[in-house]
Amino acid sequence: MQTGIETDVEVIVTWRKKGRHPGDPGVTERSSLKGGDRLNFGISKFSGRLQPDAKPSIGAFEVSGHHLLFSNLTASTTFAIENLEGGTELVKARPRQLGMVIPFEISRILIPSGTNISELTVFAPPPVLLGSDQAAAYAESAISNLDMASKYFAVLVALCEPRLRGSSMAAVPSAQEVVKRLKGTRQFRDANRSSINYHIDYLTDRKLPVGQWAKYVDEGRMHSKREALVAFALRFDLVREEHLGLLPDLKYSSAPRS
Repeated sequence: MQTGIETDVEVIVTWRKKGRHPGDPGVTERSSLKGGDRLNFGISKFSGRLQPDAKPSIGAFEVSGHHLLFSNLTASTTFAIENLEGGTELVKARPRQLGMVIPFEISRILIPSGTNISELTVFAPPPVLLGSDQAAAYAESAISNLDMASKYFAVLVALCEPRLRGSSMAAVPSAQEVVKRLKGTRQFRDANRSSINYHIDYLTDRKLPVGQWAKYVDEGRMHSKREALVAFALRFDLVREEHLGLLPDLKYSSAPRS
């Protein structure tokens, strides 16, 4: 047995296998990896789909300790690894890059080709966390500056919702779309576009250092306050999937006005 390997660690890799007949959605195949295991994959010359151990190998997974390592074995293709729990988070596995740590617990690996995009879904070990009694108290953190029961935080969650629900390319809602999304709550019974814009201004000017952050990531340019807010909030985990419970039920919020 290799030293330093945690034998109880398990990684699951899934992919879609093409059906035999036109229109057949196919089935989900899976492979389970334990500590010390390695899984190479390639593109089947028969189906044109991802397949374990197909030659030549274009990528590989390896479980080492408590980490999942990924290698891009291609000469010129960049793979995108998206965090399926974090909205817009992703890392790139560049050509010939070996042994990069996948930092997400649930991720999607996208592999482009000339005709389609192949996809792998990966369920990695949960992160190792420091004990709460050992963690540093950081009173001036951005999250501590937000009141999650406030109207402005509900507006921020509504702005982030499309990307939190799994689409990193989703458009950021307009102020009027936020009005429609929040109208099912008592707090926003009389909301209009001006009041939503007030909360957006308050967040960017008073609560979060969005303008200062923009200087580092885009030379000070902000394409819109709404987009800058969403990018900042999701980048630093200020709004997470659990906060979607603060919004009214989707079916209710889409009902017509009486």
